[in-house]
Amino acid sequence: MKNPNGYGSVSKLSGKRRRPYIVRITTGFDMEGRQIMKTLGYYETQTKAIKALADYNENPYDISLDGITLKEVMDRFMRNKKCLVEKSSQKSYKVWYNYLKPLCNKRMKDIRTLELQNFISSLNHLSTGTLKNIKSFIRMLFKDAMEMDIIVKDYSEFIKLPKHKPKIERKVFTDEEIELLWENINELEYADVILILIYTGMRINELLKLQKINVNLEQNIIIGGSKTQAGKNRIIPIHPKILPLVIKRMENKTEYLIPNRRKSNYYEYNNFRTKEFMGIMKQLGMEHTIHDTRHTFATMISDVSDNETAITGIIGHTNISMTKRYTHTNIEKMRKELEKIN
Repeated sequence: MKNPNGYGSVSKLSGKRRRPYIVRITTGFDMEGRQIMKTLGYYETQTKAIKALADYNENPYDISLDGITLKEVMDRFMRNKKCLVEKSSQKSYKVWYNYLKPLCNKRMKDIRTLELQNFISSLNHLSTGTLKNIKSFIRMLFKDAMEMDIIVKDYSEFIKLPKHKPKIERKVFTDEEIELLWENINELEYADVILILIYTGMRINELLKLQKINVNLEQNIIIGGSKTQAGKNRIIPIHPKILPLVIKRMENKTEYLIPNRRKSNYYEYNNFRTKEFMGIMKQLGMEHTIHDTRHTFATMISDVSDNETAITGIIGHTNISMTKRYTHTNIEKMRKELEKIN
């Protein structure tokens, strides 16, 4: 049966082709009333070609957008967000962007729930938080594609996060490894930072964002912390071994204890981890994550002290209220336990 005028056509091309059936649609008429045709696509079977034409007529779309890939949608998204969100959010988008590279060259209109689900499931080695962020990023991209009429259905809404929760293995820095770090503090610029982390138990972002005004060299304490209620504004005694390292760091001209190499701001976590920490680990032949420093501190202090109140006060694991005040006695108790570490 002949298709109605303006509906489009399906025809078979000559020769041996993988996709011999061509679908063409009417996009307008010239001055003499002849149809202006554009190619919708090429298909393996006549059935698939007829279905593609029927789908187009049921939900017409701009075929100039038909070949838009996920990468093109992501690039547009990143450009638009540049002036709308904070730099920290932009950096997060870049991280999630990189995770999606295996899907980059896929046409948006061809990406279905099964492919998205298989992709997310393949990332089950990541933390639940990271997976949630990647899923949210995908949802934002598909929403953008819907708004631009690139797709007519949001298949990302059906994604389910894998239930598997990876077990994070923490490795303690050995005495020999800690000694090797001490031996290289003058040769490796940021080896001292790793030692400060090991002897304070601070989270890496806590230390990198620590302002010098929160370092009290009269009392030899650091006032800082973040992430949890227990961690906020906690008092951390400075171990005598790292005091010279902290004093030297205080001499820099910025407001932060650990500025970046340009001395223009604090050192961003991802840059520090990849450029400095991993570089030092490679040079010294060590295999650790940056979070092993905190685990090492917790292990060292637990080995020498049974004062749980003092330990949790330093590490920041208890549910103390934000208004809790540390007296001089509290600080000295924590210092006493801390200095049991060799």
